[in-house]
Amino acid sequence: MKKTLITLALALLTVALSAQEYLPEWQEGYLDIHTVATGRGDAAFVIMPDGTTMLIDAGDNGKQKDPQHPDGSKRAGEWLAIYLKHFMAQLPDSTHIDYAMLTHLHNDHMGAILESLEGTHGYRLSGITLVGDRIPIRKMVDRGYPDYDFPSLAINRKNSPLLEEYRKFIAYQQTQGLVAEPFTVGSSKQFAPVHDPKPYKKLFKVQNLCANGEVWTGKGLKTKKMYSTDPKTFDENMNSCAVRIDYGKFHYYNGGDLPGGNGSFAKSKDRDFESQVAPVCGPVTVMKANHHGYVDTCNGYFLQTLHPQVIIIDARSSNHPVPSTMTRFTDPLVWSGERDYYITVDTPRKKLGEELWSKFKPWGHIVVRVYPGGDSYQMFVLDADRTDYPVIYSSPVTGL
Repeated sequence: MKKTLITLALALLTVALSAQEYLPEWQEGYLDIHTVATGRGDAAFVIMPDGTTMLIDAGDNGKQKDPQHPDGSKRAGEWLAIYLKHFMAQLPDSTHIDYAMLTHLHNDHMGAILESLEGTHGYRLSGITLVGDRIPIRKMVDRGYPDYDFPSLAINRKNSPLLEEYRKFIAYQQTQGLVAEPFTVGSSKQFAPVHDPKPYKKLFKVQNLCANGEVWTGKGLKTKKMYSTDPKTFDENMNSCAVRIDYGKFHYYNGGDLPGGNGSFAKSKDRDFESQVAPVCGPVTVMKANHHGYVDTCNGYFLQTLHPQVIIIDARSSNHPVPSTMTRFTDPLVWSGERDYYITVDTPRKKLGEELWSKFKPWGHIVVRVYPGGDSYQMFVLDADRTDYPVIYSSPVTGL
């Protein structure tokens, strides 16, 4: 009898697993944008319509107090590399990441010395250095290469304890074929498709919007300063790089931790960069919230101008987002229209309260899938506590 019950239980489990929904494989013509939920930092993984890959940030703040997903047995960079390999297996090139970009040099976007691992090539492993050690990167782009002297090398070292390890990482990987470049504000060619670009020449581009306190004017490679005071008073968030990804009628914004206001913690008075980036960015379909939806970001003008249908919050703490920002996101007096809200982890649930938390779809890895031509898209949420990544939520297909 006992053996019969065990056999029946196994049979039921097999049926349940076979009925589990998974993200349909990427196909040529799809644009996929994954927001990866490690719980310790930002990471967005882009698969362009021709299969070209782009990683935007690979953070690990090294803080044990922030719950990690799927668990704490590996570092965030290790879990991120495992996730990337899983979804790269279906691509034309599963051996390399074509582009990696750091929006700025904070540890939750690039990695931390705290809890870093010993490497075998002369640099410590955390965040981007760990991912790049596991999966070779063809082109590495950040806001400061090669000298990291804006606003000064000393300030950048202070803001990013991993910086010198990251520079060692670049130097070694260059001997293995990596190309390193500074982020070029205004460029729409720095992150161009590389595998089969011709069919997407008029449909797809990555537009660089701002970095280091300079914003694109909308004409060629012309830029202008967004500040009037000493950049040595900047906090690192103010240096964030921002991009807009266009595919047909679909548009996506990612600006790292770009600020849109001031706070008691801020030295510089020139912190409303969102209001200067908003006009050159224009309306988008999906927006990754600046600075995880913290108190100093996503001001009303920025929200009204970008007017996204979807807001994604890549979170890691109880302050991602803060209640005041989430209230602004959902306030019909701030902006009109319906939109959906997605978040990577449930850490802020208690601080937000159930009324605000109920605005979110289920938390987890968030995937935007844009269908061929960029005329429609669909949202998926994948289970962040399982390494086979089953779908726990899928939206209807939305036309544009």
